[in-house]
Amino acid sequence: MEQFISTVKSQVIPLSPVDMLSGAVNAPYAIFYQNTDAADDFMPSEQLKTAFYLALQEFPILAGHLKQTGEGSFSMVVDRDNLNMPEYLESTSDIHYKDIKSAGFDKKVWPNGVVTAGAIMVSDASGIIRAANVHIVRLKENSGLILYLSIIHCVVDGFGYFAFLNHWAAVCKAMRGGAVETPTPVVRFTFDRTIVEQSLQTERKQLDAPTSNVFAKSGLLSKWLSWLSPETRGRMLRFLLSFTASETHVFHITDSTLETLRSSVREFVPEGMRVSDNDVLVALLSKTYTQALRSSQENGGNIVTRVLGSIGSAVVGRLFGAEEHRETCIVCDIRPRIGIADKNYIGAPLILPFISNSLYNLLTPTTAESLAGIASNVRRFVDSLDAPYVGTYIDTIDSAPSFFIQPAFYLVEHYAALLTSNQTRFRMFEADFGDGHQDWVTFIKNRPGAFIFMPCPPPIKGVNVSMCVEAHAFRELLANEFWMSITSQIN
Repeated sequence: MEQFISTVKSQVIPLSPVDMLSGAVNAPYAIFYQNTDAADDFMPSEQLKTAFYLALQEFPILAGHLKQTGEGSFSMVVDRDNLNMPEYLESTSDIHYKDIKSAGFDKKVWPNGVVTAGAIMVSDASGIIRAANVHIVRLKENSGLILYLSIIHCVVDGFGYFAFLNHWAAVCKAMRGGAVETPTPVVRFTFDRTIVEQSLQTERKQLDAPTSNVFAKSGLLSKWLSWLSPETRGRMLRFLLSFTASETHVFHITDSTLETLRSSVREFVPEGMRVSDNDVLVALLSKTYTQALRSSQENGGNIVTRVLGSIGSAVVGRLFGAEEHRETCIVCDIRPRIGIADKNYIGAPLILPFISNSLYNLLTPTTAESLAGIASNVRRFVDSLDAPYVGTYIDTIDSAPSFFIQPAFYLVEHYAALLTSNQTRFRMFEADFGDGHQDWVTFIKNRPGAFIFMPCPPPIKGVNVSMCVEAHAFRELLANEFWMSITSQIN
């Protein structure tokens, strides 16, 4: 730690409105390592910790304070004389790695207390929001460990998260190999938020109606939330989400199954239209979860949410109303759309556009043909998210102090809306601290209706779908014949 403190320089990094779209949540993952060789020196504590602080030299923003500098304006303040050092904990457990692995890494069999900073960004017991939290849990008989790492999302997205994790691992592995000097990253990162603004084109285009409506529905409660300090806002959002009984699960779709499904869907889309795996997955989950929610409602599930919803959507939202459409928020990385994919930019350059689908189409039986209609809609929508669109979106969230919180609040308020995030291209299984790569990576739940598309641990091919779903709706999802015929449940 002393070496990091001696090298860090004071600086203020203003966060952009785009960063703050993710300003209410963390990026939290639990990462599992097995001691396959029963090595006595498996991922040694002192070297793990030393490597962590050495890796921080390339990511000093993780020792910064999140400060509100104005209405809707925030900065990360790295003060050499008052650093906000990440929380770094280590503990032991009497649970064996094989028991966790045999249960498909189900959270129900994890040791208590693994998650030290949850999905919502809140302050710790000392009243401080830590930019990063680490918890190393060593399992019974040195059989393996769980590395829990949470980073506030307004500082990094998935690209930045795994860039830091992989750099930390590379530093540790080099140390254990006898390296005298700390290895530098293969690439140099930039944290300069102005790169986004400087890369925007002058051309603009109108936002789609569903996304525009999300901002148009900004009301007194969302404005009040935006006015609150980050600490208070986090507590309030966590309170609102506490009314739902949600569960997290993971399903696997094989490479061959996904390709067969995509080929079947392609037969019903307009001639010449490209259909990606993501298009099919978004369409599939949009139909499957909407059908599960409707069946749950008809079968009397989720009574608490429905009763509270009757008090007012401003409190906890509603499952189903009189709307004829349902929205899906597709998390979109703007790097390739504004030409900075090669800049190794560390931030949260993500926008949250919403696509609308007919409720009637979502509730029809799931077939290749019914999927094609929604997948085509997704493809046209994703193709429209170009540089002029990004420019208008950023102009919009920059036009009112409360707009940075509105998409997140809309998702809290409307539990029938889905959120999808495609993380299949993240370097998720490359963090070797000297004893091999991770066995498993789990994303910690945030809200019901969130679906994360994740890569599989090598050499397995295909896609893992990590989902956070309303508990009663999950029972209905298990009864969906189409979904269960093409997936296998991991946990």
